[in-house]
Amino acid sequence: MIKDLLKEGFILKSKGYYKHAVEAFYKALEVDNTSAELLLEIADVYFLMGETEHALNYLELVLDKNPTHIESLKLLKEIFISQKAYPQAEQTAKNIFFISEEPQDLASILELLNRQKRYQDVLNFKIKEYSTEILYELAYAELFSNQATEAEDLINKALAEHENNQKCLLLKGKILFKQNKKEACAELLNKISYDKKNTDYLNFAGLVKQYQKDYKSALYYFLEAAKICPDSAEYHYNCASTYFKSGDIKLAKKYYNMAISIEPENPNYHFALANLYYSQKQYKRAMEELESDLFEARLLKSVILYETGYLAVAKKEFETLKQEDKDNQFITEYLNKISNNLKTN
Repeated sequence: MIKDLLKEGFILKSKGYYKHAVEAFYKALEVDNTSAELLLEIADVYFLMGETEHALNYLELVLDKNPTHIESLKLLKEIFISQKAYPQAEQTAKNIFFISEEPQDLASILELLNRQKRYQDVLNFKIKEYSTEILYELAYAELFSNQATEAEDLINKALAEHENNQKCLLLKGKILFKQNKKEACAELLNKISYDKKNTDYLNFAGLVKQYQKDYKSALYYFLEAAKICPDSAEYHYNCASTYFKSGDIKLAKKYYNMAISIEPENPNYHFALANLYYSQKQYKRAMEELESDLFEARLLKSVILYETGYLAVAKKEFETLKQEDKDNQFITEYLNKISNNLKTN
């Protein structure tokens, strides 16, 4: 009887009928209320239903009896991740690895460290056995530590083991784009399978299409990514930059502001919006967005000061920038313009 109830519960769960699956598992529980696997199944179904507290209650029953029950610990880790409780998820992942010593469980620890932007902790982690998943996480940490060359070496090692690993191919795409190897990115895109639900794929494809000046396709990819992750400033920013490149100033302005509303402290987004205002000769609005110490922002600010007639102030700003980038010909040209202008006057 219990086997039939379990079979019924598994079938209902696989079809997404979670409420009915729970009912079947409860009936099985009346026959055997000590089965850790059955309690775990109930917890998992509640998690799939979004009823986290119920899920945690049933996991607690399992872990009280067996603190090293790996599958229950893995579900607990996923619950913490869903709640964005990354330190708790990290500790749970460490507990799992202590029991299993499996490479995929070590990769899970590294992935959680990367989520917390603790890239140096990833790179300092003592690793005995490397796997594709571990190499991926190390490459990710190198990339976001601005070590693109090291990241490329690591991801190439991962791809040498599994050349069609889509996750690794997408990370290689990010690395190549960071290195400004746009043609290589375009070639790589042809090796990656279309996945309308994968935002990493959508964003990478959008960047490639934007580079190829296929703005219609680029916008399709970026907008789809933004629909899936409406809280991603990056996807809204990429929509904005594509609209700007295609000449749609109104929508570019809208999406730049959306990106800024999500990440108000990001100086690159403010600079991009300032550049848009500058292109429309809305100098006052542009200056309002140039409050950061970003070199490009200070450079644009200096150009606006020059174009609005504040030559002495612009000269001082350009000279300061010149000390930071002595070979910058753009700055040299403006300093010459100012010098000639002042002599004329």
